[in-house]
Amino acid sequence: MAADEGIDALFDVRNALYIGAYQQCINEGGKLKTASDDDTEEKNVLVYRAMIGLGKYSTVKSEIDDSSSSDLLAVKRLARYLHRKADRKAVVEETRALQEDGISLGIPTVALISGMIFYHEQLYDEALRCLKGNKDAESLETIGMAIQTYIKMDRIDMAGKELKRMITVNEDSTLTQLATAWVNAAKGGEKLQECFYNFEELAQKYGSTTLLLNGQANARLLQGNFEEAESLLLEAQEKNPNDPDTLINLSVVTTGLGKAPEVALRYISQLQDSAPEHPMSVAMAKKEDEFETFAANYSVGK
Repeated sequence: MAADEGIDALFDVRNALYIGAYQQCINEGGKLKTASDDDTEEKNVLVYRAMIGLGKYSTVKSEIDDSSSSDLLAVKRLARYLHRKADRKAVVEETRALQEDGISLGIPTVALISGMIFYHEQLYDEALRCLKGNKDAESLETIGMAIQTYIKMDRIDMAGKELKRMITVNEDSTLTQLATAWVNAAKGGEKLQECFYNFEELAQKYGSTTLLLNGQANARLLQGNFEEAESLLLEAQEKNPNDPDTLINLSVVTTGLGKAPEVALRYISQLQDSAPEHPMSVAMAKKEDEFETFAANYSVGK
């Protein structure tokens, strides 16, 4: 149930998830007494998604059983996908089958999570079919995910059109503010300052999170302001020492600052240790294997 943001009992739970305050989302959900079964279901979906954000995949998988609702099973599918590389092919096939049944992708959470899985697979056309294929499933979250997908496809024009739709639906939503920042970052140039302010305003309103600090840092990095970017990223690292985006951005910033290569490599090594399945870790491991193979073939005396 990827409901649109509004002033309701679930606002604090939902908003914490959106800004990357995952533990806060879980805590708020634990304290909240819901007034209906629908609210309880949505709260559970939000809390389990926050657990995924913290990497608690096993907890999500064990607590959501096969008799759960379609919404919760979709969240479990995402946890399975992210947890083990060996399960990904099966999860993708299950997700693909949902496109064929004519029912599942009419459920907002199922459409959203299906889009996320294809997004992670870099199957962007399939992601968009899930996110935009059924009007009944449309929500601010599906529109926001479509915007991220279009940006990955370098279709900034389409991302901008989707953003206009979000603004029409709910201009003041946290999701709309985040999407505005994403589009501004993608446009670059003078829009980078607006991007920085978008993230800064959310941080001032709701508190800094690793996600919001990385957003600000990215804007500064793209402006060439490496000193301020580093300061923001070090603050983010204090909140979550092993956050992959923070480590990757720190490796870029230290290079931009002209620091010794070992400093950047230290961040990459930490990424590989803490998130070995991250695309950057996988790519680096592949390059290291290729280099070792090359070195073995052309070693001295061979």
